[in-house]
Amino acid sequence: MTKLVVDQEARDKIKHILNLNFLVEAGAGSGKTTSLVERMVNLVKTGTCQIEEIVAITFTRKAADELKTRFQNELENTWKEEIDTDVRHRLEQAIQNMEQCFLGTVHSFCARLLRERPVEAKLDITFSELEDEDDDLIAKEAWHHYLTMLQMNDVSRLKQIRELGIDENTLLDRFQILKTYPDVDWVKSHIDKPELSDTYLAFINLLNEASRCIPEKIDKGPDNLQKVIKEALRMERLLKKNDQLCIKVFELFDKKSAFKITQKKWTSKEDSKEYQGRIEDFFEERISPLLVEWRQYCHPIIIEFLHGAYQVYEQIKQQRSLLNFQDLLINTTNLLRWNPEVRTYFQQKYKCLLVDEYQDTDPIQAEMLFYLTGEDVTEKDWSKCKPRAGSLFVVGDPKQAIYRFRRADIDIYNKVKELMKAHGGEVLQLTMNFRTIDSITMQLNDVFRLQLPETETKYQAAYRPLNSFKEDQENDVSRIKTLMVPAEFSKNQRMILEKDAENITLYLKSLLQKGHEPKEFMILTRYNGGMDVYANTLENAGIPISVSGELQIGTTMVWNDLLILLKTFVDITDSLATVATLRSIWFGISDEELFQWKQAGGSFSVFSKPPEEFNTQTHPISVALNTLRKYTKWVGEYSPFVAIEKITEDIGLYPLLIAKGYGNREYTQFLQLIEATRKQEDEGQTMYHQTVAFLAKMIDAKTKVVDLDEGANSVRILNVHKAKGLEAPIVFLAHPGKKTDISERISTHIKRDDQTSQGYFKFVEKNGFVSKTIAEPHGWENYKAEEEAYLLQEELRILYVAATRAEKEIIISSCQSKNNNNPWSILLDGLKDTEQISLDDIVIEEKNIPVEMITHDGFLKETANLLPSWIEESSIPSFTKLSPTDDKEEIYTLEIEREAGGGKDWGLVIHEILEKQINKQISDQDITLALNKHQISDNRLEEVRQLLQQFRSSAVWNEIQTAETVLTEVPFSLPVHEGDELFDQIYHQSNANTIYLTGIIDLVYKLNGQWKIVDYKTDRPKDVQLLPELTNYYRTQIELYKQVWEKMTSEKVQEAQLYFVTPNKIVTID
Repeated sequence: MTKLVVDQEARDKIKHILNLNFLVEAGAGSGKTTSLVERMVNLVKTGTCQIEEIVAITFTRKAADELKTRFQNELENTWKEEIDTDVRHRLEQAIQNMEQCFLGTVHSFCARLLRERPVEAKLDITFSELEDEDDDLIAKEAWHHYLTMLQMNDVSRLKQIRELGIDENTLLDRFQILKTYPDVDWVKSHIDKPELSDTYLAFINLLNEASRCIPEKIDKGPDNLQKVIKEALRMERLLKKNDQLCIKVFELFDKKSAFKITQKKWTSKEDSKEYQGRIEDFFEERISPLLVEWRQYCHPIIIEFLHGAYQVYEQIKQQRSLLNFQDLLINTTNLLRWNPEVRTYFQQKYKCLLVDEYQDTDPIQAEMLFYLTGEDVTEKDWSKCKPRAGSLFVVGDPKQAIYRFRRADIDIYNKVKELMKAHGGEVLQLTMNFRTIDSITMQLNDVFRLQLPETETKYQAAYRPLNSFKEDQENDVSRIKTLMVPAEFSKNQRMILEKDAENITLYLKSLLQKGHEPKEFMILTRYNGGMDVYANTLENAGIPISVSGELQIGTTMVWNDLLILLKTFVDITDSLATVATLRSIWFGISDEELFQWKQAGGSFSVFSKPPEEFNTQTHPISVALNTLRKYTKWVGEYSPFVAIEKITEDIGLYPLLIAKGYGNREYTQFLQLIEATRKQEDEGQTMYHQTVAFLAKMIDAKTKVVDLDEGANSVRILNVHKAKGLEAPIVFLAHPGKKTDISERISTHIKRDDQTSQGYFKFVEKNGFVSKTIAEPHGWENYKAEEEAYLLQEELRILYVAATRAEKEIIISSCQSKNNNNPWSILLDGLKDTEQISLDDIVIEEKNIPVEMITHDGFLKETANLLPSWIEESSIPSFTKLSPTDDKEEIYTLEIEREAGGGKDWGLVIHEILEKQINKQISDQDITLALNKHQISDNRLEEVRQLLQQFRSSAVWNEIQTAETVLTEVPFSLPVHEGDELFDQIYHQSNANTIYLTGIIDLVYKLNGQWKIVDYKTDRPKDVQLLPELTNYYRTQIELYKQVWEKMTSEKVQEAQLYFVTPNKIVTID
């Protein structure tokens, strides 16, 4: 059964009142995308907007693709049902011009505006956009360049940092965070340097006095206080007397555990208590305030130091015409703020802006939207811009605002909400839930009614009920259940995690046994940590999974053993590294075999000769060393990327993954490792030891995992942030043993008001699992408390997002003891009458597959007569491969006289350089790397520069600057079956009934909704008049590319062109 839609009036307004601005607060599962699409269709249907005048901005590219599909489908369905001729014509025009409607992320929209008006934006017309990963690499490059500059020209600034006891290299990670806040003032307050020496001397005297009560010999070692006293006095004796020493000694006592004592370990109980009290009081009264002063003194020095690095970072981006996501937003906003004519132009071009997931977008976006829609194009204050009637439609859910760590700010959301109302707009509520059955929503309402305020506050969204559209047919069945980790498995976080993974796997198997499909399940964790345990446990049970998020690759043994192997070739004289490799899974040499080899006089060196008594052809160690010698040669001959790729292929990495029971997830990790290695090489890290060090860091660190299994019939495992916008019939809220202390992870607070934004940043130095504060702004405790208030309320919203993903059932993991560390505890405490799942009653039916033993002789006897016919059948090709460039070498049989310096390698260089030029601003270093890679002299650097300059002045270059889509070096593999019209065209002597047509298209782009294909040609004819002869030769190839592209995309190609690079000539193939 279903219910009446309680918010139908709001939905009707969204669909039909097109001349009013709305901010829609759409609860979980409320069908906001449907409402968004219906409004967009009606904008077209009523003639309010042409399709090219509509802009729909989404949070992700994936959401944009989904919105585009649904919008097109709804347009087509509306067109089919419409009987009015004029309306049908409008809808038909919209469908035909669908590509002219912008649907995408705010960053891609900003890039479009800036490319259209680069002069007014004061940008290079050839600017390129930086993805987050590339932006981090640029920042890292800028950081090292900055340190080198200081070392050469201003060593005093480095010395100043080091005199504070700070290793400048530890500031890089924090710099990567600060550079994401270019619109924020990095607040600093200078204070006088505190006097440390008097307090230090008094403290050392107290410690010396206490040390007399510490016995020389202590059974089972000293207690905590004795340890730090001894260490402080040791540092006093050995280290240079300066501020660094004072701080190091003080910091030894800057933890509560430092004052723990064991009375019997002292000369007397009275002495232990006395010195514990005196030292702790001294620390609290004199040292602790002094440490705060010292950190506040260090803070502005570090901020100024990082400002210098930031300037270098900005210079590099400017020199290379690179814009990151914040740059795109800031430049677009400035373009609109300071140029009324530009603002007028874009307002006439884009009549209606619709924005999805507004609660999680960047604060600068608000400014841009109000400039684009504001009536007064001369108004410089965005908050005073009154949007034109019907020009702005914003959808969001403040209860799902969970991206504060990515610059999203609920303050800005609340401000926009108030501005919309103040400027004549209306705020609508969508509370009808079409996702979840009512037996779940009623229980969730009971929880969140108590947790969320009745009206919104500075920190939190207001409570809105979930009104379920779907009635549960089995009201007596609990739809929110718990899975309990027994007390004996609740001793530590790891035990809880592993037992919970086992519990979920067992229960999941029982549901699969009842007929459920893997795709019906979603396992959510609050944090990234632990997802690998759930993934491995389910995979080991034979359950297909897909993972999205960050995983620590090093938890899989294969990657650690791969690293051991690759490290062998960093220093081939390191016999320990060689032994480790021999013992690894790649060679599996036992300790006994190693011992016998050594006893016989053998050595563990790649180039050593085997002992005479061992067969050099068959002994496993000899065979292994021969293999390592081959790999050593490869490392010397090839680039790191090529060498590692060849090594991993030769050792059979992928077959090993299969044999070990791993799946696509691990293979995806491998592909990511290899791709990251290639990217590092392209950036200039061409030394083998650098590449191995980079791989080691990737394997040890948390790495984002690309979900290649998306859409497959598999159990999804992801954290709550990744699950936003997703749903599943049955959802597990897992990992009940990890709940972090919010206050401990606060290091940034951003304060925004009407005119300015201030950033308060704390600096922490990490050493393994231990971290210490090295600098903080004046008044940090107040800013920290304010940030904690925001984050505590955001934690509730994260819980809301997690709890509203399920359609039919929620299973919450819990601990029988120590459940205070459960991130789902608020949900568990607020729920009533939840059913606890009993795993004892579950019986898994194991499939018994009969096994028949076959001897080797028996196998030969059974298959002897089958072999000839099998060979005959297998020799008939079922398919063949063909590439449009298969006959490329025949080009040299044409009687055309050519300039020297061409050839295959030169062509590869030019193709590689042109690809990079299109995707980013290219440097001389990129050109040199490409020349060296293909063994072409650096002397041709200037020649490549000139060719690039020619390319940038070509018509092709001008067109791709404003193209909607630009694709470079596009590989394809298209099966062409017998009977296809393309089959007869490419058919050659073969019995195969399928031809796989493969190749790479140099450049494809879509301009004004039309595809164009360009193929680069690096021929160097002496006589340009002979280009028609070359064109005629290449005609078949480019026409094939055109047909292939049309077949793959089901869209027409408007033009196919040959671009002859050297003479800078473009030839269009008719």
